[in-house]
Amino acid sequence: MEWFPNKKGLVTGIVSSGLALTPVFMNNVQTFFVNPSNLQPASDGFFYNDEIIESVPVLFLIMASVTGGFLLIGLLMYKELPRESNKEETISSELATVYETSRQSCSKELSGPITKDLDCRTTINNDKLCESLEEDSANINVDDEQPYSNGDVKLHVSPKEALKMKEFYLLSIVSICSFCPFMFVNGFYKTYGQTFIQDDMFLSTTGSVAGVIHAFSRVIVGLIQDKISYKLTSLLLLGIKTVLLFTMVATPYGGKVMYMIWICGLFTTFPLVFVCIPAAVAEVFGTKYTAEIFGMVIFTSTASFFFWPLILHRITSTLGWFGTFCMTATISFIGILVSIVFTETHRTQSLISTSNNGDKEQIRYGSVEYQK
Repeated sequence: MEWFPNKKGLVTGIVSSGLALTPVFMNNVQTFFVNPSNLQPASDGFFYNDEIIESVPVLFLIMASVTGGFLLIGLLMYKELPRESNKEETISSELATVYETSRQSCSKELSGPITKDLDCRTTINNDKLCESLEEDSANINVDDEQPYSNGDVKLHVSPKEALKMKEFYLLSIVSICSFCPFMFVNGFYKTYGQTFIQDDMFLSTTGSVAGVIHAFSRVIVGLIQDKISYKLTSLLLLGIKTVLLFTMVATPYGGKVMYMIWICGLFTTFPLVFVCIPAAVAEVFGTKYTAEIFGMVIFTSTASFFFWPLILHRITSTLGWFGTFCMTATISFIGILVSIVFTETHRTQSLISTSNNGDKEQIRYGSVEYQK
């Protein structure tokens, strides 16, 4: 997103589609290695064959080697965003120019003949006003990717400041409401399918097809979010996910075809966590601390990786598949309600901004605001 600040959603979707493509070959490779004879599971959807169980630890070692190889390639290809060597000096010079211009403007307005028309909200003292301007300019963080927009200088929101903003918590709740159904579908779609489809190879193929669709959907969803907005995109994805989860229990009546359509449909909604929310974080809080703030937003969701599968297994045993689907669909529906109240406002504020209010012009510089 730093390389392509104007295409945050699309670029995030393209890059993250690599993760989504993993099941395309991993599903069938793992199944071929662990269950080459296409043995059928027990009535509860799990395997208890010694031949399969003994192959799992070896599969983990193989997967660790493959993953390590990919990580090494990624590290060798990593490259920092090219930056000018004098960037800091340039930013400091820009801030000094902005401060000096603002100071002179304030001095002129406050000492000129129109002083009586100036309503200074923060202070009526020229020295105190200019001191405030100086203090603000010293603490400002400039968006060096896009320093100017319509004459304004955009600012970044630090992780500490993000914790004080409601958008941070709304994004966190939506992340949880989207991530929990994702964990459920991704971990249990084969287990549920095996309750009425006695073909392990077909189920693996379903996962591979869903992975391809998931990869393409990340790119498409990123493009859609760039064209419309995070709010509308999240409502669309959560709405589809909620409907499919509530009706998932009907797939046995439609057989393999309906099952594959529903699973592929659910996989198309997964980009919400990995594409929409990172791009939304960059839009709302600025690109400088996107990684840190996104990590904070998704922390609670990813922490559930350690216990969520066990909880789901117990819930499935207690409530059955229908109850489990209803519960996960309800979680997704909560995400819809939270997305509705999300305000589509970029909180990266302007260093200096002006607005007309009737016959008065409001001028704001950081925390200093006055009218003339």
